[in-house]
Order: sequence, then structure tokens, then C-alpha cells
Amino acid sequence: MTLTIEVRARSGKVNELYQTLQALLPTMRKENGCRDCCVAPATALGDVYVLSCDWDRQASLESYMKSGSGSALLGAIDLLGESTRIRMGSDTPWEGIENLKRMRTEA
Repeated sequence: MTLTIEVRARSGKVNELYQTLQALLPTMRKENGCRDCCVAPATALGDVYVLSCDWDRQASLESYMKSGSGSALLGAIDLLGESTRIRMGSDTPWEGIENLKRMRTEA
């Protein structure tokens, strides 16, 4: 299952957003069930970044989102992102970040 997160940086926070997302990758890659993840610019302007993570199954992603690392990811997006949208799977519609936040609270 591929999770795609597209984040538009707040004004003046482009470099900080990119550096923060890059810094989160090593920890994310060590998570149980994470096959791979990467960050890349989505636009030529460089104010939008795409974080793509391939998970073995949804339960692994949910476990990650409940972890401290998942909390750090959401905190970075809230702090440095102006707008965010996510997609779980390649054939699904774009959704709001609330779906990832909801994973943190579900049993």
C-alpha cells in the first residue's frame, strides 16, 4: 500500500519543510512494514513536496501513525505546511490530512 502525502510549504518554510521531511526518512524506513519512502519536489517552484511511502499493509501504516515518529511527521506538516492532501493507494481520491490524524486516535 502506498501512502502519498503532498505538502505545500508555508511562506518562508520551503527549505525547512524539505530538510525536516528528509530527516524523518531514516526513522520511517526502520519502521516495521515500511518497504521504502522518499521525498521529492512536486513542482518546479519547489514549494510543494511529495512524501511517498510504501507499506506492506495498512496495519503497519496505522502502527507507524500511532508512534512517536508518526506524531513527529504530523507535527512537522502542521507546523511547516500551508496545505496538505493525502492518497492511500494509487487509484484512490485525494483526501485531507485528517484521515492520518484519525489513525492516531482509533483503537
